[in-house]
Amino acid sequence: MDDGETRALVHRFFDAIERRDVDEVAKIYAPGMAFWFNVTGRETTAADNLATMSEGYKRHRRRTYNDRIVRTFEGGFVVQYTLNIVQHDGRTSSLWACLVGLCRDGRITRLDEYLDSSKFSQPLPAAKQN
Repeated sequence: MDDGETRALVHRFFDAIERRDVDEVAKIYAPGMAFWFNVTGRETTAADNLATMSEGYKRHRRRTYNDRIVRTFEGGFVVQYTLNIVQHDGRTSSLWACLVGLCRDGRITRLDEYLDSSKFSQPLPAAKQN
């Protein structure tokens, strides 16, 4: 994938999330896609990530991914963005995030998301220790 194709994929991905189009996000994920989240330290599957995404839509009225700064490299991308959240009661909050993605053949094969965990109003479950 060249720079333009990778950038188009990134925007297609974020736009689908904003539209709450989980089916479109599923099409963007490659078979075997892995998602790692720094707040929990856990790696999950595409199916787990899509379920979490769907559950998150119930908690928020709207989420937008603004101020996207996309940098591409061979086989992937880094995106810095502001996640703006509107709760059902109208309260708003923002999180600043970074997403590192790997892609191949027009699909995302891996995502590593980094958020400032101090911004969460309630703790998230920690990774299980082996």
